[in-house]
Amino acid sequence: MKRITRVVMLAVILLLPVILFGCHKEEETEVAAFTYRGILFEGFNPEKHKPTPELARGVEMERVMITPAEMKALMGIVDMLEKKDLLYLMEIPVRFVLVSGPYSFADKPQMTVYIDREKIKMDYSVADDWQYKLSKFTPGLDLSEERVYFQGLPKLPNLLRIIIHEVGHLVEYKVLGFSWQGQFIANNLNRDFVAISWDEWNNWRDREKILSRLQAIKKGEELAEFLTWFSQNSSFFSVYSSTGMTEDFAESFVFYYLRNHFDYTLQFFYGGHLRLADLTAPTKGRKKKIAFIDGVMQDPEFFDLIKKGR
Repeated sequence: MKRITRVVMLAVILLLPVILFGCHKEEETEVAAFTYRGILFEGFNPEKHKPTPELARGVEMERVMITPAEMKALMGIVDMLEKKDLLYLMEIPVRFVLVSGPYSFADKPQMTVYIDREKIKMDYSVADDWQYKLSKFTPGLDLSEERVYFQGLPKLPNLLRIIIHEVGHLVEYKVLGFSWQGQFIANNLNRDFVAISWDEWNNWRDREKILSRLQAIKKGEELAEFLTWFSQNSSFFSVYSSTGMTEDFAESFVFYYLRNHFDYTLQFFYGGHLRLADLTAPTKGRKKKIAFIDGVMQDPEFFDLIKKGR
């Protein structure tokens, strides 16, 4: 009996490394594609995926395999949306494709969202991205030296914002009739949205002159004064919104969902103290944009418009 026990124990000892290493290897397996809760994610394959050239500048034409960490992050976003009954947003694109490139983008003619795999992480927040973009528009100011930082409540991954943002681009293209080639062609529907922040009689320029005001800021207190004005008066939800009409819609689309379904607020801290409790508080212009997007998304013919022409 003792001999049999020794043999069994020896067999277990010999097999244990195989079991452990075998499981580890399986967990670390990369995949070309996967489907989660009915949503398709694919790694870029130059033989299969042919993104519209004008939209795909900088994309590396190399095959991408999806790592377990990337799968986990993407599944986490799907779960977050499902918990809020927002999984239908993930059903608007035909597919999601992971690419190596300088940015994520919505290929509007193909109704496909291409995600820059460098952005597939859960520890980089919406507030982190807001601060990063602000730093790019204020070249005369070092935000770290001025002890400027932003905090979102609840803390949400920027990957969630990216996905909703790119889906928003598909909506503005398919439903509002925005051109994907850069030239704005007004119609009765998109004019109602664009007219909130853009001046039709001045070549559709930003009425608030956000970018030029930011570029003139040299001191932290000047930034604090600008953001106080922004919080209380601006029709934009982010400084990035003011870079173009389509970005304005996509960012408004993001905050429509973040505020209405995640109770999201964005706080501004200056000099180590809370200066503004909610940078994207409902102003007159923001309320108009929220109402407009609500009307678009509640339209019973919405999904018929999305699927038309597929």
